[in-house]
Amino acid sequence: MRLHGGLVLPHHNTMMYFIEDYARGVEITYGRALFDPKSWESYFNYPEIGLGLYYGTFGNSAIYGEGFAVYPYIHHPIYRRSRIKVESKLALGLAYATRTFDIDNNLHNTLFSSHLNAYISMGLHFDYRIHKRFSLSAGATLTHLSNGAVKKPNHGVNTLTANLGGRYHFNETLTPTMNSCKAHQSTEREILIVGSAGRCQSTLYNAKEYWNGSLSINHLWHLNKKRALGIGFDQFYAPSAPLNWSNTDELDPEKTFSKHAYYFNGLFASYNVFLNKTCLFVNVGVYLHTKVKPPQPVYPRLGIRRYITPNIIANFSVKSSFFRSEFLEFGLGYSFNYRKNNKS
Repeated sequence: MRLHGGLVLPHHNTMMYFIEDYARGVEITYGRALFDPKSWESYFNYPEIGLGLYYGTFGNSAIYGEGFAVYPYIHHPIYRRSRIKVESKLALGLAYATRTFDIDNNLHNTLFSSHLNAYISMGLHFDYRIHKRFSLSAGATLTHLSNGAVKKPNHGVNTLTANLGGRYHFNETLTPTMNSCKAHQSTEREILIVGSAGRCQSTLYNAKEYWNGSLSINHLWHLNKKRALGIGFDQFYAPSAPLNWSNTDELDPEKTFSKHAYYFNGLFASYNVFLNKTCLFVNVGVYLHTKVKPPQPVYPRLGIRRYITPNIIANFSVKSSFFRSEFLEFGLGYSFNYRKNNKS
């Protein structure tokens, strides 16, 4: 359990007027570390993996309410001895915001327009084992909640907190100090074909929600069991994009776009980290063809894939324009693993 206290980071001008208090929260996690040289964890220095629950405030409960989140997480050790551990944290899950934007009753809440939001958290933790069953913990955490432009306004909220807590160990044995294993080089090659779809609201002034979709073809060169590099092609169908990309001050509410403006494509490079059957990926793409000028010629995409079978993939990702989310997408894909031999 950890108690959090810190600041709401006002990344939008209107937030400056309504933040009246500090951000506070409480977090409960349950995790395990598997010290098995034959496991995939051995390539990452035996991280802790688990499930967490979080409750937090956002500086003005009357307007912004509070947030609840549930999430899987991974703690990657930076320094570890039998009693001392320094580790980084990465968590991704779902959050519930108790108060949302309402044009009649809560006009100033531009952070959340939907109760359901994505939860992202990164942190740094220090842990000292004072007893075979107990540890003391301290750290710092950066947390983000947002609905990914499913509904607007959607400025989201960022909090930066310090935390203090305690940890109970079910296993009274002191933490092993095993070294990570080097991942063998790989000559594996893989082609991924992934189709995804998601809904979003294009602008605050247009309440209509649009279905967007994408088809991605990605060729991966596996460097080893941990990482792969890739290059690929994206084909998008996004009716929300012409409105989302247009300058709000110059946008004519009566203006219509041809269906050709809904289709655009791009080339991308990808970086992939494999945690057994789960893959975290970052794509950076360049638009090849668009009928409407995008905010930037380059687009990022972040996401997570899960290999349900050796060939079937579940996909969740965020299509963005740098720091602005355009839409969340869920999808399925197929993997053609045409070269499986590995170097020892």
